[in-house]
Amino acid sequence: MKKIPYILIILGFCLIGCKQEKPQIDTNENTISVSIDDRVELFRVAYFLALEDSLDVNLRPCKTNFYKTNFEPYKKYRNHPLVQKIGNGDIWKADLPALALCLHENLKPKDSLNINELSKQYGWYAENLDSLSALLIDFKKTIDFKNNYNVNYTTFIDSLKSNKITQKLNEFYRTDKKTNLKILFDPLNRITSKAVTFANNPKNERTFIIAYLCDEPNDKFKPLTLNWNDTYRLIVIHENSHIYTDKLYKKYYDKELDSLINQEKFKEQFNDIDEIIVRGIAAKILELNYGSKVGEYEISHQPKNSRIVYDYLNKYLLNEKMEFEQAYKGIIEQLKKKYL
Repeated sequence: MKKIPYILIILGFCLIGCKQEKPQIDTNENTISVSIDDRVELFRVAYFLALEDSLDVNLRPCKTNFYKTNFEPYKKYRNHPLVQKIGNGDIWKADLPALALCLHENLKPKDSLNINELSKQYGWYAENLDSLSALLIDFKKTIDFKNNYNVNYTTFIDSLKSNKITQKLNEFYRTDKKTNLKILFDPLNRITSKAVTFANNPKNERTFIIAYLCDEPNDKFKPLTLNWNDTYRLIVIHENSHIYTDKLYKKYYDKELDSLINQEKFKEQFNDIDEIIVRGIAAKILELNYGSKVGEYEISHQPKNSRIVYDYLNKYLLNEKMEFEQAYKGIIEQLKKKYL
């Protein structure tokens, strides 16, 4: 089997709908749910059966009681056609198992999917959803897949409540928007946290997968504990922000800006304007709520053009009468100047 490139993607940002309804948080009429999706975990098992041994040790799943119960028993099925397909294929993207969200609970493909867009991300797997569906159905039956999760979300949910993330975002965006975040926890995934945007989510809803990061050395089995940390805090702020900015992005990302960023001289740069803007915003929100050092640290790890956003937002914050849309429009104009 071919080796997956060494790449650690803590924030991937792109998602679909979720399945199980687990505990929900109701904060100022904004909701956040946390759950594990069977479809993603089933695909994740096959993914790591194919690639775990070729991954850098820092990217392999955390050795937890979850890993021992929900992955180790299936290691004898490495020769299954789905595992072989993944191992011998030409796409090893860490978010590949998210594609399972294009399937119904019975693992049959959903209707009205944008296959052209999906194929850009997932190649053969998206172009042959019927074949993938058949492979997953057979894999589930062959391994006698069981969802023995028993994950306690209490600590994580309590932290979400106490951090009042949605309240802080409404204050920043100067609105009272009611949002719905669906968090899909992926305990076998240590590589990427990923928002899934290839499905039609309801208005003001965002769904995203969060990885499980080991807090201690990954050398022996430990209990799985989903604890709030700085990484998860950033992910929730970032993904929630897309709910507030998506409409503005569609309104102000025009042909002029598109032609500017697609110039040959910018070909090697990270030029996803939507992400550049939201990453700058997330860093500013961190600064406002957790201190200048936290904000500066975050912006220093983002694409250089995100600092344009980060700095421009000071003008917005100093003008209490300015609506966020006005600030967003100003950010777009500043980015255009950068790409001239």
